Amino acid sequence: MPHKLELFFSTSLRYYEQIDGKAADITSEIPFDLPKSWTWTRLGVLTILTMGQSPDGSSVSECANGVEFHQGKLFFSNKILNKSAQYTSEPTRIVPAGSVLVCVRAPVGTVNITHRSICIGRGLAAVTPVILNTEFIYNWLESLKKYLIEQATGSTFVSVSADQVRNLLFPLPPKKEQEHILKIISSTISMLARIE
Repeated sequence: MPHKLELFFSTSLRYYEQIDGKAADITSEIPFDLPKSWTWTRLGVLTILTMGQSPDGSSVSECANGVEFHQGKLFFSNKILNKSAQYTSEPTRIVPAGSVLVCVRAPVGTVNITHRSICIGRGLAAVTPVILNTEFIYNWLESLKKYLIEQATGSTFVSVSADQVRNLLFPLPPKKEQEHILKIISSTISMLARIE
């Protein structure tokens, strides 16, 4: 028995995920250790992911009757989605206000937040929070842009799939810690803006 105890203490921390009733070792996927009150999870566990689907082209026009339509990042700003000039009378995939939009086709990885309900086409996915703060999701996805670009595949138009977005590892802190981190990010951005 002493040998087993020794082995236990010399074993490094392992991470497991329950997949179809079986434990899978995902230690090699974990990019860094987290504080004790945090946990690694998947983005798809904490959010609702909606992949865009383009409406029939004949239903899209600049006539403001219907639902505001976004196909890609044409109306993205630094953070908050600008108003589109296009609308569709036959919306396919509508996402709610407070969703984080992710470009899933070239250019991959760019993110924005929508403050209104919109229809999204094939170039976008929407990550809608269930138990997370929208700003926190936005900042994490913003930090993963390079990673998403590296994961993209395709010859004519590179893209990432729904599973690639859904399975992104997400470092989940307690709610108060999320708020504290967002305050630090906000004050840092304000300070950098003043310096500029």
